[in-house]
Amino acid sequence: MGIEKMTLVNIVGDMSQLDNTLTKCCESGCFHIEPAVTRGAEGRTELKLLSEENPYTNTLRRFGELCRKLNIDAASQLTADYSESDYKTLYDFERYVSGLEKQFGSLIDEKRECYKEISEKGAAIKQLNHLKGMNANFEQVFSCEYIHLKLGKLPIDSYSKLEYYDEVFFFIPFDKDKQFYWGMYFCANKDKAIIDEIFQTLYFEPVTVSPYIQGTPEKALEELNDAVNRRSLRAEQIDEELSALAKERREEMLKVYDQLAMRENIFGLRKKAAEVNGKFFLKGFVPKSASEDFKKKVGKIRSVSVTILPADSEPDLTPPTKLKNGWFSRPYISVVEMYGVPVYNGINPTLFVALSFTLLFGIMFGDLGQGFVVFLAGLFMSLKLKNKYGGLLTRCGLSSMFFGFMYGSFFGFEDFLDPVYEAIGWGKKPLEIFDQTTFILISAVAIGVAIILMSMILNIITGFKQHDYEKAIFGCNGIAGIIFYSSVAAALVGRIAGFSLTTPMYVIFLIVIPLVCIFCRVPFSIAAKYKRWQLSEDPEESGIGNFIVENFFEMFEFLLSYVSNTLSFLRVGGFVLCHAGMMLVVMTLMDGFSAAVQPIVLVVGNAFVMAMEGMIVAIQLIRLEFYEVFSRFYEGDGIPFEPVGATLSTDSE
Repeated sequence: MGIEKMTLVNIVGDMSQLDNTLTKCCESGCFHIEPAVTRGAEGRTELKLLSEENPYTNTLRRFGELCRKLNIDAASQLTADYSESDYKTLYDFERYVSGLEKQFGSLIDEKRECYKEISEKGAAIKQLNHLKGMNANFEQVFSCEYIHLKLGKLPIDSYSKLEYYDEVFFFIPFDKDKQFYWGMYFCANKDKAIIDEIFQTLYFEPVTVSPYIQGTPEKALEELNDAVNRRSLRAEQIDEELSALAKERREEMLKVYDQLAMRENIFGLRKKAAEVNGKFFLKGFVPKSASEDFKKKVGKIRSVSVTILPADSEPDLTPPTKLKNGWFSRPYISVVEMYGVPVYNGINPTLFVALSFTLLFGIMFGDLGQGFVVFLAGLFMSLKLKNKYGGLLTRCGLSSMFFGFMYGSFFGFEDFLDPVYEAIGWGKKPLEIFDQTTFILISAVAIGVAIILMSMILNIITGFKQHDYEKAIFGCNGIAGIIFYSSVAAALVGRIAGFSLTTPMYVIFLIVIPLVCIFCRVPFSIAAKYKRWQLSEDPEESGIGNFIVENFFEMFEFLLSYVSNTLSFLRVGGFVLCHAGMMLVVMTLMDGFSAAVQPIVLVVGNAFVMAMEGMIVAIQLIRLEFYEVFSRFYEGDGIPFEPVGATLSTDSE
């Protein structure tokens, strides 16, 4: 468990071997590439990053479009397979894609024309359905020499207003729907300007007659329906032909698409390489455990040399973080990454999160039967759905089962496990929730104190790793903070237990002096690191008055956080009582129904409690982890380790 140690790798070689070298880097699956020239070094070197247009992008885009038209989801099935391919050059891929376009293109174009014609003639049919009452030949109507006419639709409210006009015109309705009269108005050619103006004010909407409409409406409608049916049938035939061809060549196309995407991806990495005098330069990070194998693999390429350096060799580069986790803690990486990736010289909190999250979930959601359901759901998600949260659910389900056994709860039945306790010699359940409320709440706070102290210890470890003495020794979560917090907690426990620890020496050495260290943490850390006395790291802000005021309010905030963070864990005990109370409600409701309905009430009630409380408990646990624990020691500003070639990404898609 921890963070994988990294090494910085510099690769130099002839430009002719750049693509081959990048391929080997991708094959290794452990090379995290960085720009060969960092911003801080741009003015200090002759190296220039390569700036080239990717020649594979257009071909990959065309291939992707063709696959989409054939309903082949090639982009989602990339396998990052860097084995030898039958297609060596861009010309080979171009020829292959052009051949596919030629084979499938005529059918695809014909299919597109079919749907275009179906759409246009469908619109004409929709028009004709409103104009069937015309009972006249369209060519004859529109060939009138002395009459001006227009087809269209008139709002129903406007139709009643036509009788108020004295001008000579006629409006003949053919059809009516909820909003419009569909019809035609006509008048003498000499009056068309006035009549058009009148109908415009009445919100008449002219309809352009489709060129497909010829003859009488009835005849045109029959011809159009026949044409649409024919084109629809042909489109279906084309779909069947395309499906058969696509099925025949699918595996071959996926393989070639995979190889083309790989080539495009490798060429895209060239923008991270630099070039000078015919030589290329690559730079990146490799896990220390794999560095020698990587050097041997890449170093075999002719005229290419590999140099392994410590990870911190270049101040401009920040090493990426690769977490190492065991079987139990691995599913909890997703919880940690929601807050951020730890910095390289930080600490991996995944095991701590796994233990605390699993423990608290079981305490807050303790039920043997419901926990078993959660466990089964996790197994299904892991084995069948391959979901990353499945492992988390299985562990939380087991924890819930354990504490459910301790509470004696099985789907809300509080006496169901009594025979088991008697059989193993316990006599009764270990914990009676409603009879031991005070114990549960005090235990929740005690667990919170233990978790907070553990987070402070992790902060101290992180501080020493980073040589940050303010953080490790003098801060509110450092050695001074842990002494003060644990001493106050021990004093309160002693007071509750009936004895006092607060002697003058106890108060001075374990409470007052740590508070002074926290108050003066900045000057003390400067003195420890630089061997000089200074109130602030900024000399302009080192005034005594400013120092006292600023640190007074920060001290007040620290003390308040100790109290609020500790009391936040009361919610752990509160949810124990809440879960028991909700199941008591379910059992009470069940008793109010007949025997035939009771099983349904029991199942629905348990499902409701599991869904609602399970979600709330998960949210509250994430909040506890992030605000009460992570805020004390965790820095989520790290860079995730992303080796090139582990997965393929195609921006063109």
